[in-house]
Amino acid sequence: MIKVRLQIADGAIVDTEDAYGLVYLDSDKRVGPDSKGFESTQYPEQEGENILPKTVDAAFDYKVKFFIRSDSVDNANAKIAAFNSLLYSQASGSDVKEYKQVTFYNDYKRHKIVGYPMPISEATDFWRDRSNQTLDVVCVEWTIRVNKPSLCDFSL
Repeated sequence: MIKVRLQIADGAIVDTEDAYGLVYLDSDKRVGPDSKGFESTQYPEQEGENILPKTVDAAFDYKVKFFIRSDSVDNANAKIAAFNSLLYSQASGSDVKEYKQVTFYNDYKRHKIVGYPMPISEATDFWRDRSNQTLDVVCVEWTIRVNKPSLCDFSL
């Protein structure tokens, strides 16, 4: 199996399967950040456009697909809830959640992705074995919002 690692805020760098029961399946095929594009102006009496050929990297979403290692859907739901609760802090009595920066290490693709996580809120796939011969399967997609692409490394 392909191993990936995760660091939440200043915590330890851990294997996602060992620490959270999240088995890596796939991630974005990105090889670098997008560009914000060029600033341009156009006039009806002039062909084409005028551009300012300067730009910077744009923010982007990085998606990771995991299989939840569990013995039942109930257990998978509990693991997802436990993982989501690690991603933010919340003052007692408040509805406001302050998300922590995460660093995702994809050693297979040699990517280091740094950004802010979205909670896992829905599964992409469910397989339930009604005869209880095999384990239930739950797959999820997790999104990291990269707000500062210069912190990422696509050739780790």
